[in-house]
Amino acid sequence: MKYLGSKGRIAKDILPIMLSGMKAGDTFVDAFCGGCNLLDKVPPTFHRIANDKNKYLVAMWVRLTHYGWNPPTEISRNLYNHYREYFNEKKFGNDTSISFYDAEVGWYGFMGSFNGRFFDGGYSGHDVNGRDYISEQIRNTLAQVPKLRDIDWYHSDYYNIPLSEHSTIYCDIPYKDTKQYSTSKSFDYARFYDWCRAMKDNGHSVFVSEYQMPKDFMCIWEKQVTNAMNQKNTYKPTERLFTL
Repeated sequence: MKYLGSKGRIAKDILPIMLSGMKAGDTFVDAFCGGCNLLDKVPPTFHRIANDKNKYLVAMWVRLTHYGWNPPTEISRNLYNHYREYFNEKKFGNDTSISFYDAEVGWYGFMGSFNGRFFDGGYSGHDVNGRDYISEQIRNTLAQVPKLRDIDWYHSDYYNIPLSEHSTIYCDIPYKDTKQYSTSKSFDYARFYDWCRAMKDNGHSVFVSEYQMPKDFMCIWEKQVTNAMNQKNTYKPTERLFTL
């Protein structure tokens, strides 16, 4: 699934680092799973957990992977605007339950928005200078579904994820001082850093993707990549993987 900040392009580089030392049956946790572009490459010999705070995203993945949903493959601007208006009215609220309608909101929001920005990137379209962005997004997403069928899905804050002993935890957090999704604009970095340290003390292995981290986090991999904010603007940051 196309997703701003997707780790699909670098998964082949960072996954071997994180999976080294794990054995069959061990737990791999993607605490901020997003488009699952890394998790779908984690071998199913491991117990895989996916979590995200965006309930519409999790509802979409659950309906696709656990209920055999065949979602619509055409997303008109009018339908996109309908679901966007519903989301703008409801937002995330205090209701932690998820429904099939939430899955539809997630589908239209992530499939119909440029770069998967969920109603924040604008309608991407089926015909933009001869390119069908929506169909590309849908094909990419549906191709992932068979690889994610045995995932345990959670919709919660990262610090509420149920963990097995000695889990490997991967955190693709909202990058500090960058444009954020609506679910992450109030992200508490100090609390997250302390949680990582506590997880390490509790025997878990913790890995974080970011551009910068506190000094006690060690950078163990880095690579310059090209990211697109929209159809015209790109930039080339250096992705880094940190651990404790």
